[in-house]
Order: sequence, then structure tokens, then C-alpha cells
Amino acid sequence: MATINRGILDGFFGKVGTVVGSFWKGIPVMRAYVRHIHDRKGAPQLLIRARFATINGLVSSFLSAIRIGLRDAAAKSRTTEGNVFVKKNWGAVQASTVDSVTVDYADLLVAQGALTGVQFGTPSFDTPQRVAVGFDSNEECEKTSLDDEVYVFVYCPDMKSGVLATPVKRSVKSISVTVPTCWNGMKVHVWGFTLGEVSDSAYIGSGNIG
Repeated sequence: MATINRGILDGFFGKVGTVVGSFWKGIPVMRAYVRHIHDRKGAPQLLIRARFATINGLVSSFLSAIRIGLRDAAAKSRTTEGNVFVKKNWGAVQASTVDSVTVDYADLLVAQGALTGVQFGTPSFDTPQRVAVGFDSNEECEKTSLDDEVYVFVYCPDMKSGVLATPVKRSVKSISVTVPTCWNGMKVHVWGFTLGEVSDSAYIGSGNIG
């Protein structure tokens, strides 16, 4: 709405139809009104939306793991584990088009902390519907305990779901997890971390469920 101070022939301040009135060095001036349109359907915005949709889907699938692995980081940031996951892993989700979103699974972080974790070996997929991993306990490292718990998380992209193994103690030196039979023949990705305090997660590898 425009304001006119001294009658209809006076200069005016504000918008009238397609023009805007103002004063420059005491002189009344008028300029065309330019409407700023934020294109929410532009290519960059659509790519960001595609990335957000993918990483938010991962949050749901990884929730059983990140509720444990990222709880300390979330508490320090006064936010949720899901928000921490998105912030830490945003760079691992990329899109060249809205239909070609890619995830660098090896770069995904599912746990974060200062504890020295175990040293995981190569995962085994030899037994049907089971993933097994051996590990070095690293028990000689400072602040570790043989009673620390070791976790393994297995994620299947085709099914968009994951399974968190029942934890074992650091002293056991091996862990396995049974996955659903409907995953047979599908590729999975495996991460592990240690909990006394919390260690950083390690990407252990990938393979096909047989």
C-alpha cells in the first residue's frame, strides 16, 4: 500500500499497481515493481530434494543402529540421532539427476565416539541368511574393556531395511547376524562399532546373501 502525504499530485511512497514510489535525496521517484520469484522447481532445488528424500529414507532404515551409535553425538548437539546422521552423511549422498541418486555406503557413519573400537576382519556370507565377522579385540588400548559390546549392522538397499546384530563382548572376537530369507541373492553392506563409551563405526564390506 502506498502513502501520499500532500495530496494526489504529491510524490508517494510504496507500491501502486505495477510501480513503486520512493524518495531519493528528497526527490520523489517512481520505478517498476519487480517481483522476485523463487523457483522451487528449479533443477538445483529438485536435486537437493532428491538427496533429502534418500538420506531421510536411510535414517528410517538405520534407526536401530544410530539410536545407539549416534546417541552421544546427538546429546552433545542437543538434537536427534537422525539429524546427526543427516549432517554427518550428507556428502555421501549425491545426485546428477533426480532419478540418479547415489549413496557411497563406505562413507556412511553410523556411530561416532572416542572409544577405540575392535579391528574387524572381512565379513563372511558363506552360511545362508547369515553374515559373520571376526575381529581383533584391541583390548590393550587405553580405556577399553573386554566387557565392551561389539555391534554389527547389515543393510540391504534393495529392501531398504537393516538388521542390527545382538551384541557380543569384545572378548568373544567374532559376531554374526541372521538376515531375512527374502534377502536371498541381494547385496548387503556391513558396518560395525563398539560400545562401552562409543567408538566410530567402521565400514566392514559388502557381499551377497546366499
